Amino acid sequence: MASASSLPCDEQLLCSICLNVFTEPVSTPCGHNYCKTCITEYWACSGQTQCPLCMKKFRRIPLLQVNTGFRDMVEHFKDMRVRDEDGILVKPGEVSCDICLVPKLKAQKTCLGCLASYCQLHLEPHQRVATLKKHQLMDPVSNLEDRVCKKHDKMLELFCRKDQMCICFMCLKDDHATHEAVPLEHAFRERKVQLDCVTSEMKMKENTKSRSIKKIKYSADKSKKKSEKEIADIAEVFTALVVSRERRQAELIEVIQKRQKAAQLQAEDHVTQLEQEVAELRGRRSQMEQLLQTEDHLRLLQSWPSLHLPAHTEDILNPQSDSNPPFMSDLHDLSRQSYVAMVKKAAAQMEKTISNEMEMLIHEVRLSDAAEEQMPDGFVREVWTPPRDKLMMIQQYDAVDVTLDAYTAHRQLVVSEDGKQLRFGEGPPSLSAFFGRRFQQLPFILGKEGFSSGRFYYEVKATGCHGWVLGVAKESVNRELVFPNPEQGCWVLCLSFDRDCQIYVPNSGMKAPLQIPQTVGVFVDYEKGEVSFYDVDARTLIYSYSGCAFIEAIPAFKAFLYYMAGASLSNRPKLYPFFGILQQYSDNPLVITPVITQLKVPY
Repeated sequence: MASASSLPCDEQLLCSICLNVFTEPVSTPCGHNYCKTCITEYWACSGQTQCPLCMKKFRRIPLLQVNTGFRDMVEHFKDMRVRDEDGILVKPGEVSCDICLVPKLKAQKTCLGCLASYCQLHLEPHQRVATLKKHQLMDPVSNLEDRVCKKHDKMLELFCRKDQMCICFMCLKDDHATHEAVPLEHAFRERKVQLDCVTSEMKMKENTKSRSIKKIKYSADKSKKKSEKEIADIAEVFTALVVSRERRQAELIEVIQKRQKAAQLQAEDHVTQLEQEVAELRGRRSQMEQLLQTEDHLRLLQSWPSLHLPAHTEDILNPQSDSNPPFMSDLHDLSRQSYVAMVKKAAAQMEKTISNEMEMLIHEVRLSDAAEEQMPDGFVREVWTPPRDKLMMIQQYDAVDVTLDAYTAHRQLVVSEDGKQLRFGEGPPSLSAFFGRRFQQLPFILGKEGFSSGRFYYEVKATGCHGWVLGVAKESVNRELVFPNPEQGCWVLCLSFDRDCQIYVPNSGMKAPLQIPQTVGVFVDYEKGEVSFYDVDARTLIYSYSGCAFIEAIPAFKAFLYYMAGASLSNRPKLYPFFGILQQYSDNPLVITPVITQLKVPY
C-alpha cells in the first residue's frame, strides 16, 4: 500500500466538472486541468471560451493537448485502487472511512480520540505522528455518537453500578458523584462472565427441551403405532364377528332349506301315490257306473266280487284318510313359525348388547385418556375413575335438574318453595284448577321441564314414603287420570304397602317383593323409546319399559288446521317427570335430590 507522501490527495485527481477521476486530462492556458471531453462539452454548451475555475477568457478555443505525465499518474492511481478494490471498497453493512470521498473505502480502525473511522490510507498519520499514536484505536464501529455523553460531549468511559448506565468523567462529578463507578473494561469483563453463565444455563435448558422433544416425538410415534395396531386388531375382531355371523346365517339358511326340501320331497311322493289311487278309484267307479246301468241280474252278481274292495283298502274310500298326511305337520310347522321374527329378535338383542358394551368401552377410553393428561405445576390432579357400570355412565352424562310444577299438583299435594320436595297434605287453592292443569282424581304432579329428544335422568329420595308413583308422562296426559299406565301416556313404577310391600308396574304383571329402594333413579332414552328405573343404592335395574310410543302420528285434519292457522305442530310430544303420593302412606316427603357421581374432575 502506498503511503500518503507517495500519492496525491483525492481532490487533486478529480475533474472539477464531472467530479470523477480524470480521463484524458488536458491543461488550459491558465494552468487548470480538466477531462478533455468535459471541457470540450462545457465550451460547446456555454458558448463562451473561458476557464470554469478562474473564469479567464480566451480569444479562441485553445488547442488542447493531453497531459501525458499527469495522465500516467492518474492511471497509476487507478491501477492501485483496482488492484486492492475487493478488500478496500466499502460494502453494504460495513463501516466506511470518514475521510474518503466517493468511492468510500472500508474503515480499518475507529479512533476513540478523534471519534472517526479511517481506512488504511488515512490511518497512516495515527501510526506515524507521536501525538496521534496515543489515541485509542478499536475495530470499526458505526454508532460513534452513542459513545459520547450527550450532556458533556465526552467519551463514555465509566459504568455506574447503581444506575446501570455508561457515563463520562464529568458525569461522575455531577449526577453520579456518590455512585460507585468502574471502568468500562472492568464492567465489560463482569458482564461477559454473567452472559457466559446465562448462555450456559440457556444451553442446558435448550438441551433439556431438545431431549424432551425427542421423548415426546418418540412417545407420540410409539403411541401412534400402538393405536394403529389396536385399530387393526379391533378391525380383525369385528371382521371375525361378521364372518361368524355370516357363517351362522348360512347354517341357519341351510337348515331351513334342508327341512323345506325334505318336506317338499315327501309331498311330491305322496302326491304321486294319491294320483295313482285316484286313477284306480276312477277306473273302478267307471265300471260300477256301467253295472248300474245294466238290467242283467246275473252279470251284476257275478261282477261284484271283482269290484268289491278288500278290507285293507277300505281307507282309500275314507275322505278323512288323506286330509292330514304325516308330512303335513312339518309343512304346517314351517308355515306357522316366523323365522324372520325370531332372527330379528335375536339380532336386536345382540345389537343392544353390543351397543351397550361398546358405549361403555368408548366412555372408558375417553375418560382414561383424560385422566392421563399432564396437569401444570401447582395443580393437584384427582384420580379420574371411569364408569364402573351403566348407571354411573348415565349419572355422569344424562343427569338433569328437575323441579316440581306446583300448578299441576293435585289439591292434596304440597310443594316446597324450591320445588324439590313433595308431601301429602292440603295444598293452597290455585286458579290452575279452572284451566284444567291440575290433576283431579288422584294426588299426582308433573315436573316443570319437558324433554322431546335425547336422554335424561333424575333421582328421587323416597325414604319413609310407603306409597309413591314415579316415572314420566306425556304432555297431553289426561288430568282426570284414575291410574297411570302406558295406554294413557304414563310410564311409571309404583310402591304400595297394601300390596304386601311390593314394587309393581301397572298393567304388566311385574311384582317384586324385593328390598324397598331408598333412592330411585328414572332414566329416559327418547330416541330408543326406553324408560328405566334403578335402585341407586344397590346400583341395580328394577324395571325397564322398551318400545314406548313417544312419537305420535298427527291426524291429517289436525295438521291441516294448524297449517292454516300458521302454527307449528310437532309429532314429538314432550315427556315430563311424573310424581305421586298415595294418601294413606304419606309419612315422609318425596325429595328430588341432585345426582352425585363418583367421577373426580381435576381442578
